[in-house]
Amino acid sequence: MKIMRKLAAALLAAALAAALAVPSLAAFDQDTLNGIVLIRTGAPDENGVMNYWRGTGFFVGTPGEDPEYIVTNCHVVEEFILAGKALGGGELHVLFDQDDEAEAYLVDYDAEKDVAILRLEEPTDKRVPLQMREPEDSMLGDEVYAVGYPLAADLTVQAVNSFSTSDATVTAGSIGRFLTESGTGRRLIQTDTSMSGGNSGGPLIDGDGAVLGINTAVSDLDQNLFYAVSVGEVLPMLDRNNIAYSMHEGGASGNAMLYVGIAVAAVVVIAVIVLLARKKKKPAEAAPTPAEEKQASGSPVLRSLSPQHGGMVVQMHHQQPVQIGRDSATCRLVYQDGTPGVSSRHCQVYYDEREGVFVVTDLNSTYGTFLAGGHRLQPQVPTKLPPKSTFYLGETDNAVFVDLE
Repeated sequence: MKIMRKLAAALLAAALAAALAVPSLAAFDQDTLNGIVLIRTGAPDENGVMNYWRGTGFFVGTPGEDPEYIVTNCHVVEEFILAGKALGGGELHVLFDQDDEAEAYLVDYDAEKDVAILRLEEPTDKRVPLQMREPEDSMLGDEVYAVGYPLAADLTVQAVNSFSTSDATVTAGSIGRFLTESGTGRRLIQTDTSMSGGNSGGPLIDGDGAVLGINTAVSDLDQNLFYAVSVGEVLPMLDRNNIAYSMHEGGASGNAMLYVGIAVAAVVVIAVIVLLARKKKKPAEAAPTPAEEKQASGSPVLRSLSPQHGGMVVQMHHQQPVQIGRDSATCRLVYQDGTPGVSSRHCQVYYDEREGVFVVTDLNSTYGTFLAGGHRLQPQVPTKLPPKSTFYLGETDNAVFVDLE
């Protein structure tokens, strides 16, 4: 036992010595660059000629997993949204490198908050998800970094030649104020971090590499004041669409975090030594729960029973919500303009694989979403339905059937 104690003491002393010998860490986390991407949108003018715009976005998701969802400003994809509604369609792509791009799809947007969420057709291993952190009053004066492609918005400038992470620009500044915008009620972060066209949609990063906000605007009255939309405006939209994300845990940063990490590592080593000394048996693995044992057969689908769709089937996967309505820019099951009882973005449905149920949510529709028996769903309140269930939008002619096939 004395030997174990001496070994533990030696390990702890070595850990503390290593901490004191480590040089100061860089304030900006370079790994952040692996989580951003350049966004290109295209829309035809009245003559059918395509025009293009560019901005920045960043990936969110579960750490260690390939991401597929991108957060950006709504105004970055505004022309694409308008084209989908009025001009016969647009283009939406993300650029990983000069000759490497992928088509993106619009999942959700909020024009007032100036937030949009995009999705790739499949997860990518070319970028990593970034963690987020909600700003706090104690952060006033803290150093922050605006990351993006500011020159990419001006197609006459040839400085950006590959669109890779090495072409991203990082500018430093500090947080000057937290404020709430009158009219929209959105929460903003005021900084003196230099931004320009193309930075829009990119992340505002703290010293730990966590996203505090989405770079969005330059003051009309003072060109040295810049604004970012707080991530607090993003989280409800991610939750509403059942999109996984990771929040950075608060606490010390820089060398203090390093010291804590080394101390924790030392404690873990000591604990392992003690466990080995006691030769403690590994506990048996817990039996799977009934929910985990429940494995539904077939793939989740929704089938439109409306005459205008002719029995169209929409495949569902990865618990990705399918929006239903008249807005062709965001909805996968699209009703014709003027369809009685159907709002622009009426409702959404996804399949919960763990519980084996479909989850339907009314998106504050004008006409309501109803179960087969006539019960009207409360707006923004998820309702679980078993397979082989039917619900309808506004009128019974707009019925949708969900099942596993």
